[in-house]
Amino acid sequence: GSFLGGVTPDPAVALAAKDGMAAMAAAGRRLHVATWNIAAINNNPFEYWITTKENPDYEKLMINIENFLEKPGDKDVPVSKVFTEEMFTSLEGKMDKVGWDSVRSYWDGDFKKRKIVSGFMKDGLLGSKRLASMPDRVTNTINVKGSEEPVC
Repeated sequence: GSFLGGVTPDPAVALAAKDGMAAMAAAGRRLHVATWNIAAINNNPFEYWITTKENPDYEKLMINIENFLEKPGDKDVPVSKVFTEEMFTSLEGKMDKVGWDSVRSYWDGDFKKRKIVSGFMKDGLLGSKRLASMPDRVTNTINVKGSEEPVC
């Protein structure tokens, strides 16, 4: 789709995703996603750094986040320390129930071993394909019928 910024998805992957979402909808399930996209457009509160004398803690928070992302040091742990094997297995089971293809080989062979900041959050290829940021992009604004302005 055009939301991928000119990237054409693999037809088999696109069909599997469409079929999986259709099965999920037919079962009365809803997709719940939470992300923090450090490259988000639109209304991500961490995208825009402001300085406010009334709230010095905000600036301290933003400086600490920037310092962590620039130099995570020993906190740049493997993805599997943050998104555990148990969490992946639970997700895998839910994906299987709605008919999505297994991604176990990607998890075992690559993603769980990556460093969370340098190997995942800052991966340009993942960023360019919006694999981690698309849920944020489509859910970070709440529009209200009859209003030109979003609620947030």
